[in-house]
Amino acid sequence: MYPVQSQACSAFLLTGKNHNVVGFNENWKTMPGMIVVNKRDVPKRNISWQNLTTVHLQPHQQWTSKFGSVTFNLLGYDFPCYGVNEKGLFLVELYLEETSKVYNPKQANMFWAQWIQYQLDNYKTVREVINHLNDSPNIDWWPNAAGSHFFLTDAAGNSATIALLNGKYTVLTNKEMPMPLLCNNQYHKDLAAAKKFDFLGGHEKFDFEQSKKWEDRYNRAYYMLKNYTYDEKPVDYAWNILNSIHPGEWQTVIDTRTMNLYFRSDLKKEIKTIDIKKLDFSKDAAVKYLDIHTDQNGIVNSGFQNLTVEKNNEYVEKGFPIGYDNKEFGNSSLFEKLKKNIARFFESILPKS
Repeated sequence: MYPVQSQACSAFLLTGKNHNVVGFNENWKTMPGMIVVNKRDVPKRNISWQNLTTVHLQPHQQWTSKFGSVTFNLLGYDFPCYGVNEKGLFLVELYLEETSKVYNPKQANMFWAQWIQYQLDNYKTVREVINHLNDSPNIDWWPNAAGSHFFLTDAAGNSATIALLNGKYTVLTNKEMPMPLLCNNQYHKDLAAAKKFDFLGGHEKFDFEQSKKWEDRYNRAYYMLKNYTYDEKPVDYAWNILNSIHPGEWQTVIDTRTMNLYFRSDLKKEIKTIDIKKLDFSKDAAVKYLDIHTDQNGIVNSGFQNLTVEKNNEYVEKGFPIGYDNKEFGNSSLFEKLKKNIARFFESILPKS
């Protein structure tokens, strides 16, 4: 996901007539983070890297969130790494070295994490996201760093990947992807490498028990997805896939038929459940958060607490230096300005303690 991260993450969709389950492994290192309940009907404004780190705070694009969502945030409120909205649209970014910037002079710049939230705020299907790519804000990456590609799914079982290559959006939909699965290479590169194996018609035998290297995780996931036979336990099978391809520091499974979200972290390995249907996304509700390393087990809806400006700043303080992956950044005047700006951006949304 981040500038110098080893190529690490994995996302997939296990879908069929009776099931529609997303799985995601965040493989990087132990990270602080919070799970946020984002409300619908909240006025928003675009935030670019320049907005974050200078006095130029004038918004270029404004919108009001149409849908509530549940997101996993390393960098604080409105800056998720991934999430799902109440209509079942899921979106995640995965590090991709070859990423280039897509720039439309008619559109505002938006920091990559807020761009994820923007999509969850505004759209309910994969098709809607794709149809609006060219009139969505430009994605603003970390300075002097590679970017990411994106994996998205919806409640109807549609999926797509979005890469930014050679100054253009490159989109593959489920009609163009033999398997809805993405790691940290361009889709066609991983697929081409997998086609040498017998389970995809190739001449080389795939030995699942012996193929346990880091670089085998795409092939292992593909093999398991291809060989799933519906057994009324697709969520369990999704967890088996995640654990078979190197368990992540953050692991998430989402059943978009039941709208149950399951997660665990490397520090708290028990699987927790969020019943999305029972969350309050209404305008008058408080913005809620739950620490990703919560001690609570089982269904954790009751563990969410009100998110305040001060509490949000605590996660910003811990998360941004890790996300930026720069040891000096956490003690810099630039970071001090960023923290003050973030507090200002959200003081109209988040209450003070």
